[in-house]
Amino acid sequence: MIIDRLISAITEHEGWHPVGSEQSPSGSRSYRHHNPGNLRTSPFAYKIEDGYAVFKNDEIGRLALHFDILKKAAGQTSTTLGPESTLRELIFTYAPPQDNNNSEAYLADVVAKTGVPETLTLKELFA
Repeated sequence: MIIDRLISAITEHEGWHPVGSEQSPSGSRSYRHHNPGNLRTSPFAYKIEDGYAVFKNDEIGRLALHFDILKKAAGQTSTTLGPESTLRELIFTYAPPQDNNNSEAYLADVVAKTGVPETLTLKELFA
């Protein structure tokens, strides 16, 4: 499914590096927090640490990221996203330039890793 490829691309872009990796010898924050999407909040988190959600295990963290995107696709978040929103709009909401993200590079990375166009609608993620 497309959503699985998207979650994998976000996980990789967010810097999921295990302990002992060249990029992060002590493990990246997302890895240590079992938070592949670097979510700031989630109803599935058991605590917030350093401004990011912490999950009990990797599976819950991955499900939380899936749930977050699903709710955005359904128009059930405080964002303006909904079923007709595009992948571009999702990435620019998820990693906005005003938070010092290079949203264009993020989008290009996700498009390259998933093989889907930036114009893909959120409802198509779950088709």
